[in-house]
Parts: sequence; C-alpha cells; structure tokens
Amino acid sequence: MAYRIIEEKCVGCGACAWVCLFGVPQGAAPDKSKYEIPKEKCVGCGHCENICPNNAIEPCPDHRRLKKVTILPENCVGCTVCRHVCPEKAPFGERGKPFTIMQEKCTQCGMCVVRCRHEAIQTEYE
Repeated sequence: MAYRIIEEKCVGCGACAWVCLFGVPQGAAPDKSKYEIPKEKCVGCGHCENICPNNAIEPCPDHRRLKKVTILPENCVGCTVCRHVCPEKAPFGERGKPFTIMQEKCTQCGMCVVRCRHEAIQTEYE
C-alpha cells in the first residue's frame, strides 16, 4: 500500500515531504538532493502523488489505495485520539463511548489508523 519516487524524475523540491502528514518522504542521496519514500512507513494515502509537480511519484506494484475507514464500536474505548489526529475532524463521538467516522469528511489519510492503540479502526482498500 505504499508509493515510491522515481529517482530520475525527482527534482528534490520537497513538496512530497511538505504535504505528508506522517513525515515519510525523506532526503536521499548523500547531498539530500532527491527524496525517497520508505515503503514500510507509507500509509498509501496518495497526497504526495497528488502534489508532485514532476509526476515523480507512483504507487508501488503491490499498492492498494485506502478506500474507506470505519471504527469498530466493539473495540473503540472513546479515547478521542482519532479525533485529535485527524486533519478533517472526521471521527466524532463522546469521550468514553465508541466513536464513528463522518465519511463525507474523511480523506482516507490514514492518520487515525496509525495512531489508534486499540485496533478499533477498520480499513478497506481498492
């Protein structure tokens, strides 16, 4: 579910690093003039691909893009972490009770998936 940077196309502008909510793209090469995306850290949201001015970012061959995020009420303890880390504030609910996700606000960035410590967030991929 990761993206990769095509080294020959990367001009080192840093747009991918700037837009990534997880800080995944990092300077590569000895002089940091190009960027790379460590596959094991990428959540596959696609924000980097959408912003790259040189079309230097593409999905890895085994890539699956995040399609839908839902919260499993039986696992959710209502800790509010998902709401606090979501840039769109898509998760909603009352502290101490299971949260749900407003699908119309969710951008499938994966931030809540990465931060949930209770395995309460379920994902579907394309």
